[in-house]
Amino acid sequence: MGDFEVAAEALRGVVGRHDKVRDDLSATNQRSGLLARLQPPMPDPATTAFITAACQAGQAHLDSVTSIERELQTRIEELKASLDQYVTTEQDNHLRLAVDR
Repeated sequence: MGDFEVAAEALRGVVGRHDKVRDDLSATNQRSGLLARLQPPMPDPATTAFITAACQAGQAHLDSVTSIERELQTRIEELKASLDQYVTTEQDNHLRLAVDR
């Protein structure tokens, strides 16, 4: 075995916390969608300019959060794959040690 041991439950906890953050980001993104779809109450130039700027800022926020959400999902998938590989390797090591005895 290696010089260190990883607790599978600790890794599962990390994955669970990452899942929660991703879910929170997704919920925030859904609620923030309104920011990118604002409509002016009346068609005057000042209001239209203000609403346009607000929609652009809202869309930039949505794009940023969506990007972070995708990156986090990729990280979650990598962590899950690492956890699966770790558990498989540990099981194989325990079986090999049992056979060697």
